[in-house]
Amino acid sequence: MTIAFWSNSPGKTGVTGNLSCISIVSAMDHTSEMVLFENHANINNLGSTFLNPNSYDRLQEKHSYFVENGLGRILSYCDMGDMVNAGMVYRTCLSVFDQRVFYLPAGGMNQDLMEYRLKRHAGDVMDLLEQVYPTVCVDISSSTLESSRKILKEADLVVVNLSQNDQQLSHFFRNFSEIQKKAFYVIGNYDPHSEITKHDIVKRFGLPAFMVGTIPYNRRFADALTKGKVISFLLRNYACGKQNVNYDFISAVKETACLLEQAKQDRRIRAEKDGVEHEKKERTGKVRFDGGADRGNPPE
Repeated sequence: MTIAFWSNSPGKTGVTGNLSCISIVSAMDHTSEMVLFENHANINNLGSTFLNPNSYDRLQEKHSYFVENGLGRILSYCDMGDMVNAGMVYRTCLSVFDQRVFYLPAGGMNQDLMEYRLKRHAGDVMDLLEQVYPTVCVDISSSTLESSRKILKEADLVVVNLSQNDQQLSHFFRNFSEIQKKAFYVIGNYDPHSEITKHDIVKRFGLPAFMVGTIPYNRRFADALTKGKVISFLLRNYACGKQNVNYDFISAVKETACLLEQAKQDRRIRAEKDGVEHEKKERTGKVRFDGGADRGNPPE
């Protein structure tokens, strides 16, 4: 299953941070594996939330100058149309949490090169990763990239990150009817004291409450994002009590992760009832997958 994390409110809902904390908390409660990647080359990306900035800088430099790795290598497999096995895919990814959450780095590509290659092979990349990992999560740029459009169209589920802003809310629900058909909603940087609460959004737009989660703004979590300490922050606070200053944030993330897990299961059941493995249009990529090979050990 491929899940796209996206927002029509760039810079306001914390899409990258929401994905990073939801993925780790989900992995704490479930044993299934997932792989994360993005279709944009920014300094503040998924890798920088999980990894120490200094070690991540060295990792990027090594991949950029010495060997094509990560997403770049996956795209090369798609370009060549060669037989690819699970081990080849697995070794392109970094294990960031307990061999359950993996990150596929950009592999040294700048934005222009990444977009040029992804707009041709976005569907192939997702198909290939789905052969190895039960869940593929993509952090999608809010800009009008062709690869973003293709990933949104092909994804099984879209996590729409909403803001508590009337204009942005109206813009989404007026203009993105196709996304709404397969959407789960997260209100990012949520402020419970705003005049626009989760209850108001659910009532105004006729949404099922169980399809809407919240991720409150938390200064300590925001600091952890910039320092590559998301995992240590979540581990340290996961079982905190009500007296802890981070309790409301952790409780909301746990609830949102649980709701999203249920939405994933419902989506799978619906697809099975429809008699198809994925509700996607046929793709024309030439990459072939040999699933019988041992995966070996991924990069640490």
